This record gives sequence, structure tokens and C-alpha cells, in this order.
Amino acid sequence: MKPPKLPTVRIKQRGARRLRAGHPWVYRSDVQDDGGAKSGDVVRVATRHGSGGRNDLGLAFYSRESQIQLRQISQHTSMPDREFWRQRLQCSIARRSDLADADGAVRLVFSEADKLPGLIVDRYADVLVIQTQCAGSDALKKLWVELLCELLSPRAVFERNDTPSRRLEGLAFESGLLSGKLDGPVEVRIGGLSHLVHPLEGQKTGTYLDQQENQVCAAGYSRGRCLDVFSYQGGFGLQLAQGGAEEVTLVDQSERALAAAQQTAERNQLQLSVQAANAFDFLRQQHKASQEYDVVVLDPPAFAKNKASVEGALRGYKEVNLRALRLLADEGILVTSSCSYHLSVDLFEEVLQDAAQDAGRVVQVIERRGQSRDHPERLSFPESRYLKCFVLRVL
Repeated sequence: MKPPKLPTVRIKQRGARRLRAGHPWVYRSDVQDDGGAKSGDVVRVATRHGSGGRNDLGLAFYSRESQIQLRQISQHTSMPDREFWRQRLQCSIARRSDLADADGAVRLVFSEADKLPGLIVDRYADVLVIQTQCAGSDALKKLWVELLCELLSPRAVFERNDTPSRRLEGLAFESGLLSGKLDGPVEVRIGGLSHLVHPLEGQKTGTYLDQQENQVCAAGYSRGRCLDVFSYQGGFGLQLAQGGAEEVTLVDQSERALAAAQQTAERNQLQLSVQAANAFDFLRQQHKASQEYDVVVLDPPAFAKNKASVEGALRGYKEVNLRALRLLADEGILVTSSCSYHLSVDLFEEVLQDAAQDAGRVVQVIERRGQSRDHPERLSFPESRYLKCFVLRVL
């Protein structure tokens, strides 16, 4: 039986140069002829000069609605079959074999960084949660579930396809159980602490996994009075409490997230307090009240969601870091993060330097960190490098 004839999408030289340099995306502006392809199709990619030889650029997922119209699958032109995708999944899972115990939480697939375009797979103990973030990976959803069940025999597989990026792909929001059965939350151990994760609730696929290693790192600096701002469910604050802090306060606008943090603290016999408040207002009030802390953690949401918002984001990052630096005692520690891809590491460091100068503080850089190892960066794909985390000491 002959393999199906695939549509050929022809692209400009600018897009071809990007693919040859290892970047897996081609934007709408670089597509000249879609060859009649439909969203979700696997297509051949070629330059406008023809196909074959150096003009043939491999295979990609096609999305008519998205600005990212092509996501490269392979530099070769053999149609990917079931075994092709099984091997890709198996390799991605094997790379994480030493990153989490059986009862832990880990990202098993990180989309393009693992050469599985648009696919996210997170494991919480023996439960899997997937996200299909482009039309091509969404079209293979049933296959992903079959292969994951073969490879891992999970108790249940859920989808959490409720992210804004799906609207850009012309895809509907869909969340629910895809395979197996789960009654209630799943218990996982993160950083030595017991957590209850609800796959269909909370952020991302149930909780944030990209800060796991940074949270454990922060516990090593725990002492005295600690403040976890933009705490969400207390990933950092719980680790600070476990690390031996005398006092830990979590600050977040979500009372529901703070209630979950308190429940996790009680579950692990830890003490902390919570404050439902706007972070900027809270930090300002603490400074007016001459409060002082030994450790402050800042883990805000992405202030820069696109290039147009970078200027405003810079002001936000500077203000929140300036206010945190003013609250720190001498020799105090600031753990500060940005998850905005559009804010580069160098630009974030400049913001921190400006904030320190305006706060009148001399600051040492102790550590420069990124996302956890289960969220690896692909060197030719800067979009996979988004999380920046600095550990600073005030002198």
C-alpha cells in the first residue's frame, strides 16, 4: 500500500533559512503556497524553486489559522507512522528517567524542545495530563493516548486543552478524562512534600512544574522571616517553611490558591501564614510599616505576553523588585523570577540592576537559574527558554 500523497507547502527563502538553522517554526508571512493543505495536516515543505534536493525541507504540521503555520516534524520526507511517533515519545520519556520518583511529578514531553511539536505531557505519580497546542498534535490526540498507555500504563490520562494559545490555532477548549479512571485528586511528592493535584483544576496541567528545582534551591537559603510574593499555591513558601524559616508569609490575590497552600502546609505539618492582597500594594505597605525580611521570593505571572507589552513589563518588574529589595535586611536573599519569553536574560538582569540602584542597595548575584531540567531548552529554538531565576544577596 502506497503512503498517502502529502500536500507541499512552499515557503520563502527567509523561512527556509530559519528551518535550516534549526528553528522549527515557519510563520504565515513566509508561506507562499499552501498546496491546498488543511489545518492539522502533515505536509512536505519546500522552497518556491521546486522540490527535491536542497529545496526539500522535510515534513511539518500545518495550521491555516495560526501565525505559526508550519511546525517542523523532521528534516526527512518519509511519512511519520505510528512507530515513528512511538519512538519519539519513548525517547522523550527516557530522558526524564532519573528526574522524578514514581510518586513524583515531572514533564515528560516539552513540545518542540523534544521534537514533538505542540505536545505537552506531564506525569503526576501514575496519572498523565496532556496538552495538544497546535492543530497537528491535536489531530493525533487519540494516538498520543494509545501510545502513552502502551509505554507507561497510567491509571488515568486527562487533557487540559484550555490554554489561550489554542484560540490562536482555531482550536476549541477541551478538558476531561481521556482514559482510565481517577476519583478525586492524585497525591504526588514535590520537593519532598506531599501535594494533592487536581488534573482538571489549577494552573497549567494542575500545578507549575518548571519551578520545582528553583523551589528546592530556595529552601537552602531559608532562615528568619520569609516572604513569598505571587505565591499561588505556595511552591516556594512551602519549601522555605520546610527549610527551617522562623516565619513564612504567602501573598497572592487568589484566596482559593492560598487555601490550597494552607491545606498542603497542614498535610506536611508546616507552619505558614497567608495574605490575600495585590502584591504591589502589599510590598508598598510593608515598606511604609518598616517591615524587614531575611528572604523574599518573587514569582510573578508573565508581565510581557508579547513584544508590544515589553515596555510596560519592564516597569512592572522593576517596581516589584525595587520594593522587595527595600524590605530585605542586610545579607538578605532575594529569589526573583520572570517567565516572560519576550524579556531576555540580559534585559531582566538590567532591570534588577536598575532596581538595586534605585533602592540604594548593593547586590550580589549568587545564582543564575532557569527552568527545571524536565523543561529543557533547545538551542536553535529560543522560545523554549523562557524562565529566568536569580538568587541575589543584599550587602
